[in-house]
Amino acid sequence: MEKVSKKGLKYPMDQGKNMEEKVFSYIEQYRMIEAGDRVIAGVSGGADSVCLLFLLWEYQKKVPFSVQAVHVNHQLRGSEAKRDEEYVVRLCRELSVPCRVYSYDVERIAAERHMTVEEAGRAVRQQAFGDACKKTGAKSTALAHHRDDLAETVLHNLARGSGAAGLAGIHPVRRMGDGVYIRPLLCVGRCGIEKWLTKRGIAWMEDSTNRELSYTRNKIRQKVLPQLEEINPRAAQHIARAAQTFLSVEEYLGQQADMLYSRYAGEKEGGIILSKEISGEHPVMQAYVVKRVLAYLAGGEKDITSVHVEEALELLGHRTGRQKSLAHGITVQQSYGNLLFYKNAEREIPEKELEFHVFSRENQQIPEKKYTKWFDYDKIKGNLTVRKRQPGDYLTVTPAGGRKKLKDYLIDCKIPRQERENLTLLADGSHIVWVVGYRISEYYKITEQTKTVIEVQVKGEMEDE
Repeated sequence: MEKVSKKGLKYPMDQGKNMEEKVFSYIEQYRMIEAGDRVIAGVSGGADSVCLLFLLWEYQKKVPFSVQAVHVNHQLRGSEAKRDEEYVVRLCRELSVPCRVYSYDVERIAAERHMTVEEAGRAVRQQAFGDACKKTGAKSTALAHHRDDLAETVLHNLARGSGAAGLAGIHPVRRMGDGVYIRPLLCVGRCGIEKWLTKRGIAWMEDSTNRELSYTRNKIRQKVLPQLEEINPRAAQHIARAAQTFLSVEEYLGQQADMLYSRYAGEKEGGIILSKEISGEHPVMQAYVVKRVLAYLAGGEKDITSVHVEEALELLGHRTGRQKSLAHGITVQQSYGNLLFYKNAEREIPEKELEFHVFSRENQQIPEKKYTKWFDYDKIKGNLTVRKRQPGDYLTVTPAGGRKKLKDYLIDCKIPRQERENLTLLADGSHIVWVVGYRISEYYKITEQTKTVIEVQVKGEMEDE
């Protein structure tokens, strides 16, 4: 039995059955594709992506779903890139698979965004896949990474100091941004893919940049893995199997880290505070929780390494005020035993908006609320101002008129230094009437002699009695 294309290309259906069984079983194991799904397939024209396209095309006979191809031309290889684009378009036409082509000047984009060419290429591919999913309503994007890619990724991550998450390598199914990426070929190797295509008489395009040693992955592929395979011909397969074990470990530890994050981490204005109680947990779990905090502030785990995590944890037990700068403009600061994480560009917090009402005192009950306060209006000497702290600010802290510098009061309350800079203050000159969210000055409190009250309320805040 065989399938004949419109141009006479033969696709024997009885060959490469082992490959199909492996990939189809892998798809089902991770529930990558279900009936009725719409799937985008990234097709470069190389052996891996051509194999992926054909296997998805065949899998449609087993599970009813729709597949569309996306080809991204990076404009890096001149006529060779155009050749690949034309081949993918022609192949998709033969298979009656819809195809979208995106073209980007990756070198220019890399220069403008201060990226490497590799990073820019990855960024435009994600952009193209995201656009295609949005326009077609696709649930996921299928990529052609295979077992050798997985082994190369593990070695790359290991070399640059990754933790257990990096040793898991490439995930079979992963959500990134707004999209879901699936990788049906992770269960098979490059050699098996090329043999499968050759037996079926299916051509593919060779990318000349795959031979350039200026790319890190090419060095691993051409120099490192061959050396390991001289030690054991199945080295790549064994590394990939170890990665699968690390993935299972990572998933379990991730679940534990989520629970500990909920227990020890909490949002503060402009950042996240991690309780000193985290130090009672196993060091491995401390590291996982800190990485969760960093990823939350950074908007993802990109460029966050074990070094950043270790630097943050080193501050546990140090004196208050010590701080370190980490990736993505994140600073971690020791704050009375706790760790305060914040992103520098986001620390400037706008002053709270206050509403004022003046009325006569008539034995009304004074509200005991956090964001609504009453003051003796007649004791205010100047114009009330809403501002941040300034040198010379003070509070009256005793009924007899005892003063305390605002700075000393905030330190006594163990308010982190960065948070002190962003507190909203209600001030009468240098005399602080109210540290919003904290205490009011004794001097302005309502007494039996108060005739006129000024009520101050913070707009938009939920009241706590």
